[in-house]
Amino acid sequence: MSFRSVHAICLMLFFSYIGNTQELVVRVNTVQMGEDSVNIKIFEKQGEILSYIHVHENETASLEAGLDVLKKYGGKLVTLAHSFDGSTNRNISFRHKNTSYQFDPNRIYTNNDSILINSVKVVKGNGKVDDGVLKMIRNLANQIWKEISSYALIVALHNNKNTPEKYTTKWLFWKKHEPESYNVTSYVKKCDHSSDSNKSCSDIYINPSINNSEFFIVTERRDFSSFYKKRFSVVLQNEDPVDDGSMSVFALKNKKRYINAEAKHGRVAQQKAMLELIHQF
Repeated sequence: MSFRSVHAICLMLFFSYIGNTQELVVRVNTVQMGEDSVNIKIFEKQGEILSYIHVHENETASLEAGLDVLKKYGGKLVTLAHSFDGSTNRNISFRHKNTSYQFDPNRIYTNNDSILINSVKVVKGNGKVDDGVLKMIRNLANQIWKEISSYALIVALHNNKNTPEKYTTKWLFWKKHEPESYNVTSYVKKCDHSSDSNKSCSDIYINPSINNSEFFIVTERRDFSSFYKKRFSVVLQNEDPVDDGSMSVFALKNKKRYINAEAKHGRVAQQKAMLELIHQF
């Protein structure tokens, strides 16, 4: 073997080694929200051309699973940190002009002011959800979307409670009804009643051997077909979903390929296995 050939092989091995040991790069973009702030944390590693988005701070299993898979395959993962007292919370709270506001960070991706206003609650004070408040929330949404929208595939990371329907006794003769929480069957029309989830569903496949907590929501039929072939529960969002400010609806309107991976709180191994399926396409 010639010196040139040996030199070429050595270079290939060197760059292969560099690629396999590529460090995970972390950066933080702080977005001011009145008197408070939200940290957009970005994890990047050379490799796959896809982005993971994790918007609910308290859904820790999905974040752990996403980071593990990111370290293996590469790509980008974006998550939010807004509770600075050691807790983790689903909703973002902030103070502005002696008023406290709260909103779900997965209900802010809409160009419709009425929908956005309805997603914001005044929890303390006499302030209103005015243009200034909407501007701050829209800025956060835009900053998050800017981090992920250039990727060919967006994978959302979510966890759910999946608790059964039950009645709890509050007083001697009064019982409180607590409906079944969100899971894949939420997309099924029940007793001739259509929920917003059902109205946004085009096709659904449910594997009865899989926990109802674990399922995918997709915006493209090719992905629905891929999960169906693997016999994994999956929902195909229709072409005219109910605009509730969720990123899945916004992604569809912006013609972005989007997959939402849902798993029950605490089930890290199950969610990692789900994310592995995406890399088998």
